[in-house]
Amino acid sequence: MRCVQLDDDARCRIFGRPERPTVCASLRPSPAMCGDSRAHAMRWLAFMEQATQPSTPR
Repeated sequence: MRCVQLDDDARCRIFGRPERPTVCASLRPSPAMCGDSRAHAMRWLAFMEQATQPSTPR
C-alpha cells in the first residue's frame, strides 16, 4: 500500500517534521535497496514490507 504521506511526485509530505515516523527517519538508502531504477527500489520495498508483516494468529 502506498504511504498516505507521499505527494503526487512520490515525495514525503512530512519529511523533517516531528510527526514523521521513526522508522522513516532512520531508513538509510543503500545500493541494495535502490538498485539502478525506481522499479528496483519499489520491488525491494514491497519485499521488505511482506517480510516484516506480523504473522496472523491462528
